[in-house]
Amino acid sequence: METLEIVAKPKKFLKPLPHLPVKNLRLTLDYYRNKLGFADEWTLGDTDGGTRGDDLRLLFAQDKRFTDDINNKNHHLPLIWFVDNIDALYVEFKKRQVELADDLRPHPYELREFAFIDINGYYIRIAENQGEE
Repeated sequence: METLEIVAKPKKFLKPLPHLPVKNLRLTLDYYRNKLGFADEWTLGDTDGGTRGDDLRLLFAQDKRFTDDINNKNHHLPLIWFVDNIDALYVEFKKRQVELADDLRPHPYELREFAFIDINGYYIRIAENQGEE
C-alpha cells in the first residue's frame, strides 16, 4: 500500500466564490457583460454559468424561486466586492448608467463604498480599503 506524503505548507483560505441563485441565467450573463463590463462568461447547460471581471469570478445557478426568497421587497442579500481604484470604477458605472443605491462615500470602518442592486436583487457594495491592510 502506498503512503501519501503531505508537503508541509501553511494553510490559507482563498477568495470566496458563492454559487448565487439567479432568476434567469441568460439575462444575468447579458446584464453582467453589457451593463457592468464583465467578460469570459461560460455556461454548463441552460441553468449554470459564470462570468469574470478582472480577478472577481461569479458563479450563477438559475433558480427563480430561491432568488425571489432571498431578494424581494423586504430585503436584498448584500454582497461586497473589494476593488482597487474605486474612483475609476465609480465613474465607469456612472457612464454605463448603472442605477446606484448608494453614492460613493467614506465610512468610519475605513472603507469607501458605493452600492447598486443588480437585476436579481442582490445589494452589491463596491468597496476599497482606505486604512492599513
